This record gives sequence, C-alpha cells and structure tokens, in this order.
Amino acid sequence: MKIAVVSIGSFDTQYSDYHIMRDIILGFLERGHEVNLIQKQYLNIPQYPQQFDKYFGKQLQVHNIKFEKKAKADLKARYLADLSYYRQACKWMKENKPDKVFLQSCNTAFFTVFYAKHILKCPLLYNEQDIFPENAYFAGILSESSMVYKVAHALQKYAYKNATALSTISDDMKSTIVIRYGISEDKVQVIYNWGHEELKAHSEQNNVFLKKYPKKPGEFRVVYAGNLGKMQNVELILETAALMKDVADVSFYIVGGGVNEEKLKTFAKEKELNNVTFVGMQPPEEVADLYAAADVNVIPLQKGLIYAALPSKTADCLIAGKPIITCVDAESKFAKLVGKYGIENAGTNHPENVKQIILRLKNNSQKCDDLALWNGYFAKSKSVASHCDAVKRMG
Repeated sequence: MKIAVVSIGSFDTQYSDYHIMRDIILGFLERGHEVNLIQKQYLNIPQYPQQFDKYFGKQLQVHNIKFEKKAKADLKARYLADLSYYRQACKWMKENKPDKVFLQSCNTAFFTVFYAKHILKCPLLYNEQDIFPENAYFAGILSESSMVYKVAHALQKYAYKNATALSTISDDMKSTIVIRYGISEDKVQVIYNWGHEELKAHSEQNNVFLKKYPKKPGEFRVVYAGNLGKMQNVELILETAALMKDVADVSFYIVGGGVNEEKLKTFAKEKELNNVTFVGMQPPEEVADLYAAADVNVIPLQKGLIYAALPSKTADCLIAGKPIITCVDAESKFAKLVGKYGIENAGTNHPENVKQIILRLKNNSQKCDDLALWNGYFAKSKSVASHCDAVKRMG
C-alpha cells in the first residue's frame, strides 16, 4: 500500500511533533508499506531522521516543498503560505496517486480533505493534534461571534465531516469534536501521543540539566518546561511561587520561551520572586534529563484549553517518573484519568491548591503511579500500532 503522509512541518527543524511524525512514518515502513512523505523545506539541504536512511530509494520517497516562514504576528500571510503549500502537496499527490493519505493536524485541513475526496478519490485519515479555533476561543483570543471564529469553525467542520477517518489525542478533544462539531463518536478514535522514548535520562550525578543548574542541598525543585504562551497558564505557577516565597528550599524553574516570556519575567521581578529561575529553551536531545531533574513537573493550561489540546510534554513527564501536578479543568476526562493513578489536579486558577499539593509531595505524602499511566495510554508501540491500524482499516 502506498501512503502519502502530508506533514504540517519539516524534519529540517526539531518541532514539537518531530518524534510523532517520525515514529508514525517508521511504523508504516516497518509494516512493509510505501511512504510518500510531503513536507516543507526550510534548508537548502533537507535533513531527515537517521532512522529513515535504510528506507530511502526503497520504500520511502520524499517530496520537499520550498517554504519561507512568515512572521508569527502576520496571521494572514501565514495562512496563505500554508494554503499554497497544501495546494502544491495535493498537485504532487495527483501525479503520484497514493492509495491512502495521512494528514497531520493543520488549520487548512479542509483543502486537502476536499482534494482527497473529490479529486484523488482516496481515503484520508485526519490526525487532529490541536483544535483550532476552539483553542483560541478557550484562551479568550477569539469570541464565538467573531467572523474569524465562524469561518474557521465552518472550515474545520467540513474537514471533520469529509475526512474518511479521524483521530485525536485525548478523550476531551474527542468530546469537543463530537459535541461542538456534530461528528459521530464512532468516527473519532483517541490515540494518545507518546514521548521521546529513545532518550534516556542520565543518573543524577551525570544529569545534563543539573550540571548546568545544580541543586542546593535539600532543594525541592518545581519545573515547568514548554511554551510560554497565552494558552499555557504559566502565570499560575508564578502566583504559586509568590505564595511560597517564605517556604524554605522550594524553588521554581520556568524553562522555555514564547510570546508571554517578558510579561512573566516582569511579573516575577515586580513580586520579587527570588525563588523563580527562568531558563531558555533547552536542546531537544536533553529533554529526558530536563524532566528527570525536577522533583515535580507541572502541566498547566488556561481554563477550557484541555478540551482543545493536550500538552506534548505529558508523556515525557510520565517517562521521567517524577511526581506531576496537572492544572486543568477539574471536570475534564483527563483530570479524572490521571487522578486514578494518584496524580493530583489543582484546577486552572487556584494557586493555593498548587501550593498545598507541592507541600504534600515535598513531605512524601502523595504517591503517583506514572509508569502504569504511561503503559496504559502513552506508550509508543501501542499508539503507533493504532495509527497504522486506523489507516489500514480505511476502505
């Protein structure tokens, strides 16, 4: 079977879904399928995961489409550039006639879905990783009455209804697709994302992050690592740090960058949060050491965001085996799921709750079974197999 994999990004960069797309493609190849990978090209000489080397010229063909990144603030230019990219991808697929299409999550999915259904006349699986415009709505960036929201919602609804099959990465996101878009439950499969399982954390003595930022004797380190954007609710962690300024030995590390970085640093400075350290983005190959360096990892989201996204760091935090605090809507299916494994959820806007959970963890009175949760839902082998089976089932 010849499968066209249409990527939103490029292996030229270590973007957040790099390992997800790499492992799905490898899953197809290891099962004997041919793969036509279509991706954006940022570099003059494209880069690929070394795991692909043995498949080039045999089962794997790559079509790179030159792409120039637009400024993040120029939403119109970015959208039009993406439409041009997917138009070229569809034209290439018409010439190369795949048997099935795997489409990675994107805001212009309607175009490729339309093309696959009416021009290529072949089945398409749409993998939704981040529901737009619902994420912008829950974050307060768009209102339901705005024209941008209405148009984007209608286009996504078209993509969901006309894709042959749908997969998404959490039960809460499935509920959003079913309830807010009117899609049948039977059409949507939940396949959780996995972490960087090929990366192993070093011992505490050799941990790369701890060598850069050594711990003081008796220090209890609370870590947030990821994007410092409008949807992540990192403010909640700083508010918690403000409540704990006088708690001995508890420190907070904010690792990453994003549009809210300066705002967060200003808040910390104004509140004189000497217990907070900001650290820039770390190399992707050090992610295992980063999460293992924490005494507790925090996963915060703005209210409602859990229904449109699930942070990619979740699986890596579980692999690290360190305690986790989630800060998401209490009534969400995700909060209830992790609660079954001893992971406490503090809610979205309750710094006092976060403080109390940190103190319980510091006193070793709260136990989490990260390994069982990871094995049950976030293991790579299980999820990759589910993606491959979902594509195979499409008629």
